[in-house]
Amino acid sequence: MGNASRKGWIMNTKKIVSVQDISCYGQCSLTVAQPVLSAYGFETAILPSAILSTHTGGFTGFTVLDLTDEMPKIVNHWRSEKIKFDAIYTGYIGDTRQFALIKEMRDLLNPGGLLICDPAMADHGKLYVALNENIVAGMRELVRESDIIMPNITEACFLLDIPYKEAPTRDEINSMLKDLAAMGPDTVIITGVSYEEGKLGAVAYTKADSKITEYFATRMEKSYHGTGDIFSSVLIANLLDGKTLYDSLADACEFIVECIKETMPDESHVYGVKFEQVLAKRHK
Repeated sequence: MGNASRKGWIMNTKKIVSVQDISCYGQCSLTVAQPVLSAYGFETAILPSAILSTHTGGFTGFTVLDLTDEMPKIVNHWRSEKIKFDAIYTGYIGDTRQFALIKEMRDLLNPGGLLICDPAMADHGKLYVALNENIVAGMRELVRESDIIMPNITEACFLLDIPYKEAPTRDEINSMLKDLAAMGPDTVIITGVSYEEGKLGAVAYTKADSKITEYFATRMEKSYHGTGDIFSSVLIANLLDGKTLYDSLADACEFIVECIKETMPDESHVYGVKFEQVLAKRHK
């Protein structure tokens, strides 16, 4: 895969394009995906779906500039330049018209390239502000076309059109994983899973071998916006670097724990986590 390592820094020849919004302030979406993937050594391009003044959690009066009309122009320019990618990684999508464009972008993938979907649309049993059932329907269709998906529990329930349950049992999670895989993706990862007090992690299912893979880290006493985007980015970086699914889950879960530990002493920093400090320590 063309990797080399020097003082913790990984150099990788693979290219990723991330399709999601830019929240100008708030440490989420593209402002975490791009630096995290880059720090793991991947050349990372972006296709912004919208520009927000802040993320939608904890802020009021935020501004939104939809970029749906601009996105096809960017993609067509890439086609004219014969630019190719090894993975397309999608996150928050705010306009249903963008789903068709993303599916059409498969022609930008190199042979063996992956479409990876983080269906970032809901949490704690509710859709994000300004999203509706049309987005859910569009996300279901994108999931059918994807190779890897990584919903949280709420998103998994919306995708499967089943009632939300805050703490599903192991059997319930395993059933959800298999039902999601039956929709199309080869690998399904459900995040934010807990089967015992003090532990929080992710559970994955691979369709090729019908294998369930679990990893649980210490549950921290505080939660922050943007950790799902960081988790997905770290997980993707590990998978594309050839790490096992278990090792990829472990690195992503422990990375989030480190980020929260780094952030907790600063009580004024409540809008995201200090992932930059963790990257600096790991990749110096």
